[in-house]
Parts: sequence; C-alpha cells; structure tokens
Amino acid sequence: METDIKARLLRIFRGQDDIFKVIYTAGGATVVAAFAAFSLLWLLLYAVDRNPAETIWSILVGGFGSALGLKETVTRMTPLLLCALAAAIPAKGGLFNIGGEGQLHLGAIAATSVIIYLTWLPHWMVIPAMIMMAMLGGAIWGFIPGILRGWLGVNEVLVSLMLNYVAVALVELLVYGPWKDPLALGWPYSVSFPEWAVLPTWSGSNIHLGLPLGIAVIGLFYLLMRWTTWGFSVRVIEANPLTATYIGLRIKIYAIVLLSLGGAMAALAGLGEVSVIQGRLREGISPGYGYTGFLITWLSRKKPIAIIPISFLVGGFYSGADALQLSAGLPAATVDIFMGLIFLAFLIDEYVRRRRAVAYSKQAIS
Repeated sequence: METDIKARLLRIFRGQDDIFKVIYTAGGATVVAAFAAFSLLWLLLYAVDRNPAETIWSILVGGFGSALGLKETVTRMTPLLLCALAAAIPAKGGLFNIGGEGQLHLGAIAATSVIIYLTWLPHWMVIPAMIMMAMLGGAIWGFIPGILRGWLGVNEVLVSLMLNYVAVALVELLVYGPWKDPLALGWPYSVSFPEWAVLPTWSGSNIHLGLPLGIAVIGLFYLLMRWTTWGFSVRVIEANPLTATYIGLRIKIYAIVLLSLGGAMAALAGLGEVSVIQGRLREGISPGYGYTGFLITWLSRKKPIAIIPISFLVGGFYSGADALQLSAGLPAATVDIFMGLIFLAFLIDEYVRRRRAVAYSKQAIS
C-alpha cells in the first residue's frame, strides 16, 4: 500500500499522472507563478525592514478601497489597456510590438499638432480630428517596423523598441523648441488644450473616452478573429507561417496591417494623456505605459478580452502605489518591482508549460 502511494506521488510530481495534467491545464501553474511573485515581494519588503502584510494591504486599499481610489484605478487602467492592445493585436499574427511607448508619444504629438496648426477647425470637429490624427501618427510608428519586417526581414522587436527612444526625443525637441508655449515662463510645455479639445470625461473624474473606445476595439477585434476569413488567416499565420505561405497568404501585408493597428491603439493612450491628464504636450507624459502594456498582453496570454480585468488590476496596483509612499515610506517604484517579479514568474511558468507540452507529446508518440 505504501509503495503504491509513493509511486502515484512520484508520477504526479513528474507530470505523468492525469490528475496533474488536469490541474495544470486548468491554470494551476499560473496560480503558482502569481504566488511565487507575491512571495518574492514579501521577502523583498522584509529585507528592507517593512511589514510585508501592511505594505501589500496599503497597495490594495489605495487602489480598490475607496471611490476615489477606484476612479484613479480606472484612469490608470485606460492607457494600460490601450497599450496592451497595441501588443495584443500584432501578437495574434505572431509579431512582437514593444513600441507601445513610442506609439503613445506619436499619438500625443499628432493630437497636439491639431491644436497648434488647425486652429481654423470648428470646435465640434476638433476632437474627431484629434482622434484621427493621433491614430494616424501611431499607425505610422507601427508601419515602420511592419514594413521592415515584411520586406527586409528586420526583427520588429528591435525596430519597435528603438523607435520608442526616437519618439520620446522628438517630444522633447518639440516642447523645448518650436512648440514651446511663450507664456509658460520658460517651462518646456506646449500651449494648453482648450476646453473643446478635451475628451469627454465621466463623474467628475479623469476617466475619459479612451476607455470605451478601447473596450469597443476589443469586442470588434474578437469578432473579426473568430468569425471572419481575415481572422482565420491571422490565426493560420500565427500557428504556422510556412503553411500560410504555401496556401498563398501575404504574410508581409498582414505584418504591416497588424503592427499599424497596434500603433493606432497606443496612440489613443497618448491622446488621452495630453488632452485629459496633462492638458498639454510635455516631456514625461508616460511613466512607462507602453512597456507595462506589453507585460499585460503576455499576462493575459494574448487574449484581448482578458486584457480588461488584468489592466484593471495593474491599474489598481499603480493607483495604490501613491498611497504606499505615505503609509510605508516606500517609493512608488516598488510596484514596478512587483510587476517585474510577476513577469519573471510568468516567464518561468511559460517555460514549464512548454517543457510539459513537449513531454506529453513524446509520451503520446511513444
């Protein structure tokens, strides 16, 4: 009897038992990865002589424990969701867009150009023009790595990442140079956005039009992927690019379209930041939303619908980070460390999953 129990436990540990297989495919490894990230954060806080329970509780209460905290959480959620979409849409075609940060800044630049150069527009046309210009700017910033990947085979990861720095430097060039407001007393700001150029907001908060636009795009993209020939083609390209080439799919065109669409989504986040949050173009408009959005995409396993709750949770963590500085005397960057630990645990989880998949395949063949 004891020998049988030991043998069964050994099979479970090695991943050769059906019970382990069921638990694993149900997401047990993801739960373990999240628990590992919390454990590492707990040890880190203990190492810097902070009470881990009180610190984590402060983050949760700050982000989710009050109406004000929830409003700030949803406000932070909006650019995170849009930047996550910027990575999720190309990911459906097997592409990696790490350029959300740069595409956000290009959207902010393009939206500000409407205020500076198209002053003759009727007031009711300003917001639609800003939305279209912002999406165009972000799409161009996504088009560049798309066409380089499609026609020259250049790695889109490197191109989109390097373009982030170009976009941030371009914002600095403009606000320190030709777009600097002469009435800003020397500060590197553009002119303020007039009231007719501010996106609609809700409940006296900074929750703006970008959120319903992002959710609508998620719904539309889900329908396209599931019920259209175009979506089926994208799924084929992700699953097997070689097969997609054999059946005549133009992979180059799909790469350009997907990366351009992703850039347009991140650009909406930039529009929201300059129109609602900052009220003008300035340097430092994003604390890294583009990079965090990429993280959210992979935490959601590239499923656009899963981006919504994960963006809300991450937005709550960042909202709670403000309270963390007062309650625990820790910098808001503590949350960045926590998010990095989650991503590390997730990567380990993905590695284990792939190893298990290979093991199951070999076992099935044998």
